[in-house]
Amino acid sequence: MRSIQRNLVLWLVVALAGGMALVIAVTYGYAYWQITRIFDDELVKVAEAVHLGEDWREPGRVRIPRQGFNLSVRAYDERGATYFETAEPSMPEGLPKAIDSGFAVVRADGGQWRVYTHVSQEGIVQVGQPEATRRSLARHLSLRMALPELVLIPPFVLFMAWVLRRGLAPLTHISRRVEDRHASRLDPLPTEDVPAELQPLIGQINGLLARLAASMAAQRRFVADAAHELRTPVAALALQAQVAERAGQPAARSVAFAELHKGIGRAARLVEQLLRLARLGPEASAEEHRPVDLAEIAREVVGSMAYNARTLGIDLGAEASEPAPMPGAKSELRSLISNLVDNALRYAPHGSEVTVKVARDASGTRMTVLDAGPGIPAAEREAVFERFQRASDDDTPGVGLGLAIAKAVVERHGGRIWLEDAKPCGVSPGLAACVLFPG
Repeated sequence: MRSIQRNLVLWLVVALAGGMALVIAVTYGYAYWQITRIFDDELVKVAEAVHLGEDWREPGRVRIPRQGFNLSVRAYDERGATYFETAEPSMPEGLPKAIDSGFAVVRADGGQWRVYTHVSQEGIVQVGQPEATRRSLARHLSLRMALPELVLIPPFVLFMAWVLRRGLAPLTHISRRVEDRHASRLDPLPTEDVPAELQPLIGQINGLLARLAASMAAQRRFVADAAHELRTPVAALALQAQVAERAGQPAARSVAFAELHKGIGRAARLVEQLLRLARLGPEASAEEHRPVDLAEIAREVVGSMAYNARTLGIDLGAEASEPAPMPGAKSELRSLISNLVDNALRYAPHGSEVTVKVARDASGTRMTVLDAGPGIPAAEREAVFERFQRASDDDTPGVGLGLAIAKAVVERHGGRIWLEDAKPCGVSPGLAACVLFPG
């Protein structure tokens, strides 16, 4: 299991280690540069301080340096004949005798040497020093400078771990609050004494709890409404079955069975609509939206329902010749159009027309289903979109779920649905179910 505190401490240690390595490297480089400047000046001064007189030219004369002298010196002429050289430390074997003034880094026995050559009329003086001596001193100085910081790292890491533990304590406290909740407790988490950094998280959790509460309330209301609405048709089916059993004459028995079949059909339609509405609820997973042509779907639905319309004596048609592309779930859009057309066919009088119009305009994709039925009073047009709600003077068979299903589909597609008169100012009977999908 990943731990925020452990990860923060680990990254802090890595950052400190990397920072300290960088500091030591920079300190070493700066110390080496300063030491090089100082020792180079010393090489120059020593070389220039040596004067080659007649006494140095006598063979066998060797000058012994003072104790602790850490520079190697030798003097020679242009032909390479040595006048003298220090005995300790001595120049390494293989170190060339230069004849030009200046600094040089020369590789000889024992490693690299920094050498300064001074040329004068008296002769040539060469002063050298091992590069390892300078590097050793630079390392020693840089480590001494970084040692206090290295000593402070462990207590600093412990201190930061303690600070992080205290800083993350509110998160632990909130986690315990959430853990203590049970499924039926969906009230929002308290926001008092919550750090500002955790306020967005608490807000999102409270929003999720509110949505869960609303979803569970809707589910309980749906179950209660479904149980109430199913009670009547189930009771009617039981009564019709009893009537069919008691019918003595074949004709009466036929009538009773016909009514039973009608009741079974109504119950089956109710169950189908309830299941469809449950699949469109906020707690149900949404079908993936893909590019679809709403005009093509409308033509397919109209074609599949044309026979039923003819048996009712209604002319069902579609005005959807132009493509109307939009993102959506094809099965849900078919359900939307089917429910609106089915409602229109239920209320349209014999010999009238029901028309499905689909078109694209500047506001988006628009669909309208028009019928010549009695319509719905303007004051009740919003209420009929609720579950199991019907117009006050409606006596046609149905339970009031068609428009609720249509509204659920439209909302899942980010659209808007409303009812209005089929013609302006209500000069003739009819109702228009209008849908607008923006985009």
